[in-house]
Amino acid sequence: MTVILRESTLSFKDVVALTKPKITLMTMIVAGGGMLLAYGELSLAKSLLALVGIALLVSGSSALNMYWERHYDALMLRTRDRPLPSGRMQPFWALLIGWLFSLLALPILFLGSNVLTTILGLFSLVAYVLVYTPMKRVSCLALIVGAVPGAMPALMGYTAASGKLDTKGLALFGLAFFWQLPHFIAISIFRKDEYTKAGYPIVAQVTGIFTAKILIVITTILIIVSSLSLFYIGLGGVFYCVCSVVLGVWFLIEASLGFFTHDVDSWSKRVFYASLFYQLFLFMALGIDALMLHFI
Repeated sequence: MTVILRESTLSFKDVVALTKPKITLMTMIVAGGGMLLAYGELSLAKSLLALVGIALLVSGSSALNMYWERHYDALMLRTRDRPLPSGRMQPFWALLIGWLFSLLALPILFLGSNVLTTILGLFSLVAYVLVYTPMKRVSCLALIVGAVPGAMPALMGYTAASGKLDTKGLALFGLAFFWQLPHFIAISIFRKDEYTKAGYPIVAQVTGIFTAKILIVITTILIIVSSLSLFYIGLGGVFYCVCSVVLGVWFLIEASLGFFTHDVDSWSKRVFYASLFYQLFLFMALGIDALMLHFI
């Protein structure tokens, strides 16, 4: 459980890697979608400022997460080349960058949105860094805890534009929350050996593969129900509803195929990628529908 340390310079590439840029980009897209769906009066300048605040918050949280998990990342193939376990970056810099970005995010969020969104951001930071990250070492239920800050950008985008916490915002939060469950359970299946070696009590290892398959199907159904709720409360129109049904049926089929295959790793990887495509196209449909309802 040792991390290689060697003399190195602080590179821009490693600083970017420390912030998990793909996750940060995805959360900005989701937060932007939340803003669009709120139909608020937020100016373009304030909207961009709020998105910068959310991006900094996610980036800072990710850096702090990498700092705390650097020893365990060194034990896994997919993470051992990260800046800290590879030795390209000293832990001090990760800790500094993580706190700097996180603390900068809060006043920027306040300037770009409102008190409510700033409070949600602070809650998300504490939940992810101080609750979820250490909990991953002791319980597979960390998956549920981690889904809360993971879903927060959708709600924060909505509250940034609307200034209120209502049924529509909570419905967006619910969709983002449930989406993460089959996504990460799938990862726990095809990365089971790596996580087990590193000492993480993940779902597939604790419950067994068969139960993990059942959980993927159940949580996929919860996603479909959650996505359709957006139509019933008026966040999405007919176009979104049709797309939601088609995407949901396709995703459920992919999730159910695990009971009919012996190549579990390949299937779980398909579910993982299917979840990404599902989220992308579902939020695209929401955005298109919102634009149609707003301008037509």
